[in-house]
Amino acid sequence: MLSQDGIQKFTNQVIPYLHVTTRIPGKKYDNLLRKNGFGGFPTLAFMDAEGKVLTKLHYSKRSLEGFAESLKNVSRLQDLRARAASDPQAAIDLLLLEMEMKTLRFEAAKERAKGLDFTPAERLVYEAALVETLSRLSLEKAKAAVATLDLQAGPGARARAILGDLEIRKELRPILRRYRPGVDPDPPYHLAYGLFRKGRLPSDKPHVDTLYWTSLSRAAFKVKDVKAFEAALDHLRPAIAKTNASWLKSLEDKLVALKKTNDKN
Repeated sequence: MLSQDGIQKFTNQVIPYLHVTTRIPGKKYDNLLRKNGFGGFPTLAFMDAEGKVLTKLHYSKRSLEGFAESLKNVSRLQDLRARAASDPQAAIDLLLLEMEMKTLRFEAAKERAKGLDFTPAERLVYEAALVETLSRLSLEKAKAAVATLDLQAGPGARARAILGDLEIRKELRPILRRYRPGVDPDPPYHLAYGLFRKGRLPSDKPHVDTLYWTSLSRAAFKVKDVKAFEAALDHLRPAIAKTNASWLKSLEDKLVALKKTNDKN
């Protein structure tokens, strides 16, 4: 990333800041990551001059192009916030941008929309963004939230797809518990394989459910199911091609080996 052409131009527009969590007792600001609601590593975000987080970057934005796009959105965000109190259109644009940037949860987005005079096109954009916030709720809360909405056809179909994703995620929850390599049995990756065999797949979105497809790849490789492994790889490829090329190569190598093994048999 730091060696890419154009990185100097980008860093001239911001002040790069690196925080390392050390877990050294008494170290000042060592809890900064957790204090801002982050837990993963690495976490990339834009902050204002006071240190308030403006947006957290999705893993798919960990590229120079993603940084530039996020900076553009942050600049527009700050401009709209300055005008929203006195400009009704700026208030609508601000809400839609914040929802696009995924900085608002379901209840907050619904509350902010009250009293705003959306055009039909803006209403559709709002509903489409609102249903995407359902993916950050539990299955039970998402179902209750959908029951309160009167959605147009497109957002309604997407809401149903998200509920399906949440049902799958709930069934895969045992995979997420802590396992000690060499001590505990392998995580139950077969759960994803069972869902795949039944035709139950996550919705086809750009940012796929990596837990499902990664688990499927592990289970399919174990039982030597080329078709299932290839399906997992096809869905993972767009998500990791730019962010984890070494992982992608290892999966592609496994597919080649799996096909050779099946050919011999």
